[in-house]
Amino acid sequence: MVVVRIVLGALIAVLVVVLALPAVVLMDLVIGGTGLGLCVDGLGACDTSLFAVLELLLLFTAASVALGFAVAGCLRFLTRNTRSAGQ
Repeated sequence: MVVVRIVLGALIAVLVVVLALPAVVLMDLVIGGTGLGLCVDGLGACDTSLFAVLELLLLFTAASVALGFAVAGCLRFLTRNTRSAGQ
């Protein structure tokens, strides 16, 4: 049970990082940075194609959904085992 709770905590931490990463990249671009390497010469000279944006969107969406399902599975496992142990 302890291992499942540790895995659950790690999954939630990774999910928070994945969900916060686009905001961090956007804030970096706004203050004149490179967007964590997305636009090397800054936002004014960024040559990112439409496909790169769609690829990043798909990647972040798939990662978020997969991590969400993993968190839900861990919670369901914990609920079932807690209910079984209490009876």
